[in-house]
Amino acid sequence: MFDVALVNHTPFAADTHLQMDGEGQEVLVAVACATFYAPDDDGPVRLAAKQEPVRFIDEPRGNPARSSIVFESDISPFKPRVDVIVEGAAHAAPGREASEALVSLRLADIHKTLRVMGDRSSRRDASPKPFRTMPIVYERALGGSASQGDACVENPVGVGWRGTTSVDASVATAAPNVEYDDPRAARHGGRTLPAGFGIVARHWQPRVGFAGTYDAAWLDTTWPLPPADFDSLFHQVAPLDQQTASVSGGEIVELTNVTPSGCWRFRLPTLDVPVHLVYEDRVESRPVRIDTVAIDANRRIVTLKWRLAVRCVRNAPALRSIVLGHVTPAWLSARQRGKTWLARGHAFVADRPLFHA
Repeated sequence: MFDVALVNHTPFAADTHLQMDGEGQEVLVAVACATFYAPDDDGPVRLAAKQEPVRFIDEPRGNPARSSIVFESDISPFKPRVDVIVEGAAHAAPGREASEALVSLRLADIHKTLRVMGDRSSRRDASPKPFRTMPIVYERALGGSASQGDACVENPVGVGWRGTTSVDASVATAAPNVEYDDPRAARHGGRTLPAGFGIVARHWQPRVGFAGTYDAAWLDTTWPLPPADFDSLFHQVAPLDQQTASVSGGEIVELTNVTPSGCWRFRLPTLDVPVHLVYEDRVESRPVRIDTVAIDANRRIVTLKWRLAVRCVRNAPALRSIVLGHVTPAWLSARQRGKTWLARGHAFVADRPLFHA
C-alpha cells in the first residue's frame, strides 16, 4: 500500500486518496484546487482568500435522494475532457423585474444559451410571472418523477415531465423555468437533455450510459472492478455541451445575466505549479492539466482543478512524496535521498509566482 507524503508549497488546496484501477492495481490520486476571485468589472482575477477544498463526498442541494448535486466528490482518477460548470441564477436588470431572460456561457468552443422564465401555470401559459432572480437548477428544468415510480432518466428532480411537479416543494411552477433557447440544442441521441449549467448526477442519463454493463457475467467474473466497457467519460460531471478538449489558462469566460450587472467577463489565470514525484531513486516532474473549471456566479469565484494518478508498480523503487510548487533542486535531492534539510534559507522559491492573471 502507498505511504506517500503530500508536500504542498502552494496556497491552493490539495489532497490524496487511494483507489484501485480497472485491473485491480493500487493507484494514488492527487487532486488540487486553485480558487480565484473574479471581480465584476472585467479586471484581473486574484487569489481567493478562502480556497475551495478537495471534496471526498457528493454534496446535494437538499435531500440526497431527491435533489440535484451542488458539489461532486473529487475522487475521479482521470477526466479525458474538461468540465465547465456554473452555479448561479438568472438576473433581471437592476431594480426591475422580468418575465424571462436569456443567460449564456462562453468559454473556448462552449457557446450555450438558456431561456429562463418566471413561474407558469402550464407549458402553454404565455404570461410567466415576473422575477428579479431565478435559480438555474435542475429542479426548475424539464424532468420529474411520477407517483407511480416512473422518472425522467435525464432529470428525475425536475418539473413538467408527464405533468409532474418538481421534487423541490419550494418550486411553484407547473412548467419548467429553465429551457434551452434553441430547442434543437436540447436533443442528443434521441434524448431531450435538461437545461442547466450544473453538475449532471452520476445516475442520470446520458452520463450513466458511460458506466458500462453490470450484469450477471460482471458479478461472476469482474466484481468489484468496473466492467470492461466502462468509459472514462463517466467521470465528466458537466453537461455534454459544457465539455471541451482542453483549457490551458488565458481563455476568456463570458457569462450573461447571471450577475446583477448583466455581463460578467474575466480571463482564466494561467497556472505555473510544478508537480514533482519524488521516488527512492529519482525525481520526476509532471505538468498540470486542468480538467475542471467550476464557476460560482453567486460568489464570483472560479476554481481550477487538476489531478494526477500514480499507479503502484510492485518491486520498483517506491514513491516517497508528491511535491507541489517551486522548490530548489537541492531540496528535492535531499528529499529523494531521505535526508533532513538543514541548509539555511527556504526550500521553496518564494519569489516565483504560481499563476499569472
